[in-house]
Amino acid sequence: MKLRYAFREEFLEGNYYRFSLGSKYPIVELKYALGVKGIWKSNYSYHKTSFTVSDYLKVAPFGQLYYNFFGGKIFNTTLPYPLLEIHPGNEIYYYNKYAFNMMNRYEFISDQYAGFNLEHTLGSGIFNYIPLVRKLKFRQFWTAKGVIGSLSDNNRALNFQSTYPFKTLEGNPYIELGTGVENILKFIRVDFVWRVAPKPLPAEVNNKKFGIFGSFRLQF
Repeated sequence: MKLRYAFREEFLEGNYYRFSLGSKYPIVELKYALGVKGIWKSNYSYHKTSFTVSDYLKVAPFGQLYYNFFGGKIFNTTLPYPLLEIHPGNEIYYYNKYAFNMMNRYEFISDQYAGFNLEHTLGSGIFNYIPLVRKLKFRQFWTAKGVIGSLSDNNRALNFQSTYPFKTLEGNPYIELGTGVENILKFIRVDFVWRVAPKPLPAEVNNKKFGIFGSFRLQF
């Protein structure tokens, strides 16, 4: 079940599709999932809840700030990792706004967690003071993402006995910071991202601390 509250949200609606144009106010989403053992061969009973609060804020004269605060919890159960919260990593070179781009996939799992996602677009920024670059209308931005979580003893015992190198974020939050340039040729974006914490171990596969990502984005 999903509940979504977006005060005075505007839409562009056609015969078959409806596209959100966003809201001037924060958008709140609440989700609840129920697993019942024995229904359609289900092996597990569980309760899962999560929430997000997001908005775009004008920070005149310093551009626009996007924020997304989120959290969730899985109650009173022991579950295999596909039913826990697998924090979204990214192992390709296309930037994902809603994932942790310096995190490996399946690196961290939790049964309760909280985090944030920030992106501040500065407009022309320092490019406005470079004569030869000013006409290209590049836009500068910075990003910050973080999450902290924990795993119960029962879920740790069930999922950490295999050879897969799961880890938890208990007492050691994940944080990455980035900056970059967008509006290159009107639609190309380049992100430079640093993994601040926790530091990957030398023996880990893809133990990257810094990455460069590309993406395409049209903005008007």
